[in-house]
Amino acid sequence: MGDLALVATAFAFGVGSSLLPMFLNAEAYVIVLGTLTESPVFLFWLIISLSIGTVLGKMFVFDLARKGRQKLSKRERKVPRGRFMTGLRRFSDWMLGLLDRPYLGATTVFVSSALMVPPLAIVTILAGASRQPLWLFSVMVLVGRTLQYLAIAFLLHHAVG
Repeated sequence: MGDLALVATAFAFGVGSSLLPMFLNAEAYVIVLGTLTESPVFLFWLIISLSIGTVLGKMFVFDLARKGRQKLSKRERKVPRGRFMTGLRRFSDWMLGLLDRPYLGATTVFVSSALMVPPLAIVTILAGASRQPLWLFSVMVLVGRTLQYLAIAFLLHHAVG
């Protein structure tokens, strides 16, 4: 498979993982890229392509949530067990509460993109239903995901190589 085909595949996987996160895991894909790609420069471009695909997929979900915000309903959530899980839930709830503020909510999107807490799939839907600007959401996802993917890929690349 040629280099351009690998870049296109990374892009397509980014879009797919944004739309179907339960079936396509971008972090697992990054682990494979980090361990199998020999050139650090090419690995960087694969990660950039994956990140751009991720952003485009998340923008689509964001737009769907924006159009269907009246149909969203709150579901009852399970009560977490254990001190760590309770603290993590409290932090996630606080971060999700920030999404109601157009620009402060970008913090939640960035943290979710980079650290996966709260899950970006949930944040994307809630951000789309909030007053957050699409451009700011997109930039935060791009920066957060790119940093996360690069960190994972290059740690593995150097550990294996």
